[in-house]
Amino acid sequence: MKKLLLCLAVAVTSVANAQQFEVVNLQQVKTGITKVYHPRFMPDGKTLLVTSEDYNGLGLVDVEKQSYTKLTDMQGAGYYPVISADGKTILTRSMNQENFTQNLYALNVETKALTVIAKDIDHVNQISFNNGEAAYATKGAIVGTVVTNPLTPVRRQLIHVTEEDLKIVVYKGSTRTVLDPLAGQFDDWDPQYSWTSLSPDRTKILFHCANYAFICDLNGQNVVKLGSMRAPQWRGNTHVVGMNDAHDGYFNTKSDIVIVRADGTQMQQLTAPSDEIKMFPSVSADGSQIAFHTEREGKVYVMTIKEK
Repeated sequence: MKKLLLCLAVAVTSVANAQQFEVVNLQQVKTGITKVYHPRFMPDGKTLLVTSEDYNGLGLVDVEKQSYTKLTDMQGAGYYPVISADGKTILTRSMNQENFTQNLYALNVETKALTVIAKDIDHVNQISFNNGEAAYATKGAIVGTVVTNPLTPVRRQLIHVTEEDLKIVVYKGSTRTVLDPLAGQFDDWDPQYSWTSLSPDRTKILFHCANYAFICDLNGQNVVKLGSMRAPQWRGNTHVVGMNDAHDGYFNTKSDIVIVRADGTQMQQLTAPSDEIKMFPSVSADGSQIAFHTEREGKVYVMTIKEK
């Protein structure tokens, strides 16, 4: 049985009182349209990529100008889009509900032109961008397609992390490895994984299981339990941001944005309790801002934080 590293009881008791960050500013971003959801920071830190509640279409919100620009109406385009490091290209998709297949595209942010990467493939969870190359996994094999010029002259080995059949799958080049880091931790219940992502330094995997967020290495070892949070997102290599929510079996009853150290200590709630259900945070490239939306109202907020 893999060893699960749990926080000591004393550390857990002190977590609620740990204050690593100061919230410098909290701003509601007016978009000019009724509701938007799932904000993601563009690399400039001044623009948000947004979609609808059910992930249809994509648009850009200028935080300073408080304006909205439509990019596409494609069904499913807002499901796990990936933004290039220079902000010029977005990897996106369209969903075909008739035969349950997908098309993958490279979307030019400036011209809004769509370039087909793949057509009529089976469901794909994660897409990744590796120095100009789009990568996705289908039928147990990794596929890489060059869609832009390399941003740096040196190409590192492709490492692609995704979920397949609710397990974590890591592709290193053409090698495929299925990980089950929490095997045996829930008696007869088979762990089911979601929200997987590779750390910026490409050494660790962030994932969600059974209402908790965890981190492991690329071999599924050295598991760290971060705490109760969903939709976890990396903030650099040292912290993770997510939403700590609750529901009554039918509806979400509360949700707030939290941050925790990557070693599982010092979880801090960043948003003040209120009637608004605050969900799906995204972190800016420099780690100084967090964007999130509210469930019922479709409002978007940008929070500025500073480490103490």
